[in-house]
Amino acid sequence: MLAALDTGQKLGLGLSGLAFVIFALVSAMLIPHWRPDFPGRNLGWFIFVAILFFAGMMSAVLIFGA
Repeated sequence: MLAALDTGQKLGLGLSGLAFVIFALVSAMLIPHWRPDFPGRNLGWFIFVAILFFAGMMSAVLIFGA
């Protein structure tokens, strides 16, 4: 199925996947190193951003994979 996508679609999926992975790694490894109480009081914002990234990735799959 991946071979059926053109270069723009592959690039869109790759960049959105890369953004999702970078967010996951930064929020799992870097931020807790700087702030041990992460997410602490900002749990609502963290959940909102995580859901936003998830929805963006699902949208990219639906749009670019069509």
